[in-house]
Amino acid sequence: MKKDFTLELAADNNFSVLNRIINILNRRRVRIKKLMAHENENDFRRGGVILLLHTTEEMIEKVSNQLEKLIEVENVRSREGSDLYFELSERIVDVD
Repeated sequence: MKKDFTLELAADNNFSVLNRIINILNRRRVRIKKLMAHENENDFRRGGVILLLHTTEEMIEKVSNQLEKLIEVENVRSREGSDLYFELSERIVDVD
């Protein structure tokens, strides 16, 4: 059964990383409901992505494992539900 999941990634801040992340999700046919990308306020070379995805629990595990294999990605965290997405996105918007 498909549900909403929040996926948080920390990665290098360059243009090709976001493209690779989106390609992995598209290949797995994971629906992206919302996406927010940001750079680290202390180091412009680092950034992050917060995604609200609609998929199954098995697929989110597969996608998380595949994203962790990318060289530029430091860590991947996922949690069920959309509450974390809205909490993180508000925190990022308030900083800017």
